[in-house]
Amino acid sequence: MAVKCSNGHWYDPKMYKSCPHCKRAGEQLSISLDDVEEDDKTVSIAEVDISLGEQLGEIIGGNFESTGNLMQPDMGEMQESSSEDGDKTVSFGFFGVTKKPPVTGWLVCINGDEKGNDYRLHAGKNFVGRSQAMDVVLTDDKSISREKHCSVLYDPKGNEFYVTAEKSNIVYLNGDLVTEPHFLKLGDVIKVGETELKFIPYCQEDITWEKE
Repeated sequence: MAVKCSNGHWYDPKMYKSCPHCKRAGEQLSISLDDVEEDDKTVSIAEVDISLGEQLGEIIGGNFESTGNLMQPDMGEMQESSSEDGDKTVSFGFFGVTKKPPVTGWLVCINGDEKGNDYRLHAGKNFVGRSQAMDVVLTDDKSISREKHCSVLYDPKGNEFYVTAEKSNIVYLNGDLVTEPHFLKLGDVIKVGETELKFIPYCQEDITWEKE
């Protein structure tokens, strides 16, 4: 006796466990219910209670909810976390909420392929290079090392900035070759490859995050 599948196809259940027409056409990925004594039925992946999102959340410590075959962050909790932080600057990543380090200054590209772009500086070493893992990413200038061409250091204790050439790379400060850590002041120009970066400090004189 022929049976009719959920997509309207007729087939012989003695020859096929599930509709062969659906399989060939690829109209729906389905799971056969072999133990049901009714007409052939299919269940889509989205209808199956898959808890992969919850399992992943337990492993990495995040909070994810399952939405069929897609896993999305629980936006409700993310919004709640945002409100609890008040007016603090926070960002949401795959592993949860992370706070951005306070800005200590900027580098502004005044000459080169990325002219007009600005780059935030933070406390400690700010590495410059083409890699996305760098603090100051200069992707378009192929004459710059991929990683750690140079670094701009902010020393919170001394409230001072320094530029240093990394791995014997060539770096210029106001036209002079940098051979050792060199003190930075407002308006100094750092040249790496074909890119010139003007230094603009935020932390200076009596302005520090520790005192605010």
